[in-house]
Amino acid sequence: MPGRLPGTLRGRRPRPAALACSGGLVTENLDAITIQPGMARAFISQGNLHVVAARAKGEDHRRKILGVLSSIHRALVADRDRAAQRDIEFVFSVEDKVEDVTNPEHPVWVFARTPTEEGVWLIPDFSFWAWDNPNNYIGPYDQVVDRIQRLDIPWDEKKPQLVWRGKPSFAPKLRRALMEAARDKPWGDVKQVEWSTGTNVLKMEDHCHYMFIAHVEGVYHFSFLSRPFGGHQMSFALSVMEWPTDEISVGRSYSASLKYRQACNSVIVAHKLQYIQHHHYLLVAEGPNQNYVEVERDFSDLAEKIEPLVHNTAAAERIAQNSVKTFRERYLTPASEACYWRALFDGYSNVWNSTVNPWSVRHGKERGLRYESFLLLESPEQFEFKAEYAFSGLAA
Repeated sequence: MPGRLPGTLRGRRPRPAALACSGGLVTENLDAITIQPGMARAFISQGNLHVVAARAKGEDHRRKILGVLSSIHRALVADRDRAAQRDIEFVFSVEDKVEDVTNPEHPVWVFARTPTEEGVWLIPDFSFWAWDNPNNYIGPYDQVVDRIQRLDIPWDEKKPQLVWRGKPSFAPKLRRALMEAARDKPWGDVKQVEWSTGTNVLKMEDHCHYMFIAHVEGVYHFSFLSRPFGGHQMSFALSVMEWPTDEISVGRSYSASLKYRQACNSVIVAHKLQYIQHHHYLLVAEGPNQNYVEVERDFSDLAEKIEPLVHNTAAAERIAQNSVKTFRERYLTPASEACYWRALFDGYSNVWNSTVNPWSVRHGKERGLRYESFLLLESPEQFEFKAEYAFSGLAA
């Protein structure tokens, strides 16, 4: 496969032996999946992406679905041999939890899963394409990384402390445990944010000015400057930002913020993660290739893990550099993301055991709307979309 990077094949294929023994995936497996809000069904035929159905509960869902479709399309058009690849059909979800929309035994493509949800397939989340909503702006992931990298500072100038900002009322068990573990510690800069007054707010790029950055799963409130008026420069910040801001509540399981923290040349300190994303298998907690620090979910061993690194900042710097080399410079780049998608298509096609027919004999028209045309639909048409209506002029 053109452009494949080492490591992109790991962690993405669920129970291949079981699928092979059962005859692989067939159209009936997808027909058994109810398309809930936040889900879409699509197929790839002769290297082109077609949308069969999509449901969005609101604007957030709609934009995330578009982000996934756009990432798939980008990966396809970058492959000059795409027309020769096997046709496949699939269902994906943009919801935070598998259980919110489907049975974990169903072969749905998702952003994150628990270790026991082995029937689903992991895909890069929507924000690799772009993260945007009507009131706030982040932009494409690679643009964010570029900005953070430009504003990062030399290691010797970073504060030898652990930084975290947030509201303990969201995911309180984890967050309060972190705050308690770092309380009154000289290496701790872990503070509660007061949105009403702007107390303790901190730009994401300023997080990079610390040697250690804490990461916690669960509900995250990201804040961004509101869209500017006229031609003023649009600013970006992640997690906590200067006042005034608008808040976006995202994530009730995994946290999409991890990859933004990994853009800093700092040591990521994370508790044992409950949810797995497509790149998490690259996290190394010990040894010469260690690229983050793992602590218990209750942060009971936080001091034990942090203090030796605070006193030996050269060792901490090696961990930070390993993180940058693994994630920022290699596996979270646009090239690697596209490569992962193509590896996913290839792996999925190995267990896909049905013919994808782009034409519906029953309805006498195409089964799916080409991505390029779906993109141009008015927003209301994308909320409850079925291709069988798209070619008839009828509303779904």
